[in-house]
Amino acid sequence: MNPTLNFIEKWFTVFSLVFLTGILRWSSLFVSPDAKAVSTDEYNPFDSINSLFQYTIYAVSLLLLLARGKSSFRTAKGQLLIWFLPLMAVVSFLWSDFPDDSLRKGIATIQTSYFGLYFASRFRLKQQLQILAWVFGIVAVLSLIFCLLFRGSAIETGANAGAFRGPFTQKNLLARIAVLGLIVFLINALGFPRRRAVLWIGFGINLLLILITTSKTALLLLLMVLVLLPFYKALRWKATITVPIAIMVIVISGSIATLILTNWESSLTAIGRDPSLSGRTGLWEAAIEKIVERPWLGYGYQGFWRDGGGAASIWLSEGYKPPHAHNGFINIPLDLGLIGLFIFLAILTVSYVRAIGYLRSGKTVLELWPIYYVTFFFMYNYSENTIIEQNSIFWALLVSVALSTKQHNRIQPMQPKV
Repeated sequence: MNPTLNFIEKWFTVFSLVFLTGILRWSSLFVSPDAKAVSTDEYNPFDSINSLFQYTIYAVSLLLLLARGKSSFRTAKGQLLIWFLPLMAVVSFLWSDFPDDSLRKGIATIQTSYFGLYFASRFRLKQQLQILAWVFGIVAVLSLIFCLLFRGSAIETGANAGAFRGPFTQKNLLARIAVLGLIVFLINALGFPRRRAVLWIGFGINLLLILITTSKTALLLLLMVLVLLPFYKALRWKATITVPIAIMVIVISGSIATLILTNWESSLTAIGRDPSLSGRTGLWEAAIEKIVERPWLGYGYQGFWRDGGGAASIWLSEGYKPPHAHNGFINIPLDLGLIGLFIFLAILTVSYVRAIGYLRSGKTVLELWPIYYVTFFFMYNYSENTIIEQNSIFWALLVSVALSTKQHNRIQPMQPKV
């Protein structure tokens, strides 16, 4: 392949993934630093620029997929389950309370998904990790500079006073990005000894961002990353029941700890009252009651948490307007019903099993990426909504990981160096 075209395509991919993190909206400049303040739709001048980026990125990636039609199709059918959820998001306009909105955002989810397909079909997992190191390095440095230059916007007030949110609307969004960046830099640092010094600096910057967000969930995930490392490496041993059982115990314990920390953090201010009256348990209970009202198909993709939607009674009882259920496993039934939740759990299960197979088939640290990403995706959905979002790096990477591990077992296409 032409080296110039290869260079351009690589940096197109880097820019596209940076865009999908959401950092280029610089949202904290236009959103109140108090998460529970009355929200107003402030004009964001960067939205029109980001819309142009969005249309360009998806148009170019679609053209690149069509240009490599056979390879793209071969990769796309590697896990057909992964396509069911975005397709369901699109057709949910048929039962949505806001059909136009559900259709528009559902189409954007399809576009996000086929960008993940492009990433999987164009680059091997080793190359994906190298690209992701650039992406999360750029995002981390920009976030740190933003925190230094715009402290008034970068630091939260109210319930989370003093926590850094950087250029994002809320501290947990920055923490989520930083945790994923930390995983990427850890695996790269262990897998590429010649670049270890620079990669450990990237690891350190992301660790610093996690600490200044004061996110307990992010710290727990950091601990999980370190604890699971030797156990995931041990999956390459000869068949033994001990390692899978140990991993299961760690993940389940971590899940329980995430739930406790998520609610305990906000319940400390409720001393003397029933802890269930503060934190997220009340929000979850109210959301589950709404799921019972429309259990199978939900309220339509992103049709619940908006003015005039089913969330009105929840907002009234909570006293502020949470944008989602703060739990992906509760939020997806609101959007796509229990059918959508079942499809997602099936996708996650298949992806995890294949990630184990991919890890066992390799000999380097780099093969840890798929299983680490699926674990990250599963764990973070206990406190945030990370399952299926349009223009989201998290969903695009799940599509990429799901398709890349299957592709590895069947074909190793010729790819240029990154």
